[in-house]
Amino acid sequence: RSSIADWYCEANGLKNTKLRTMSALSRGETPGPEASITKIVSANKLQNIGAFGMDSLDMAGMLKTDDPEIQSFQNAWLGAPGLRIAGGTDEILKNIIAERVLGLPQDARADKGMPYKDIPSGNS
Repeated sequence: RSSIADWYCEANGLKNTKLRTMSALSRGETPGPEASITKIVSANKLQNIGAFGMDSLDMAGMLKTDDPEIQSFQNAWLGAPGLRIAGGTDEILKNIIAERVLGLPQDARADKGMPYKDIPSGNS
């Protein structure tokens, strides 16, 4: 029950965040960090729901089936890790939010200001 209540709250938060994004776009404005936040939260949520469903199905979740309800859990469980990578990993998106929204300093980089061709590699 606790997981379902958490997902319900997260779903409402995601819905309102998406509405803020659409509202900004309809006014001709560039959305703020909403898209990055939505991606991080929704991909994690989908992965958690898929894992919960697969745990609930026990061994039946591993079998190929034509049941659309079981397939939805299987698809979420198998596809969510790819969604977390597509469009930027969680770590990249969190860095974007930290630097551009919160104004935190950038991560230190040894190659900052160095042309790409001059960056040392293992092949040199």
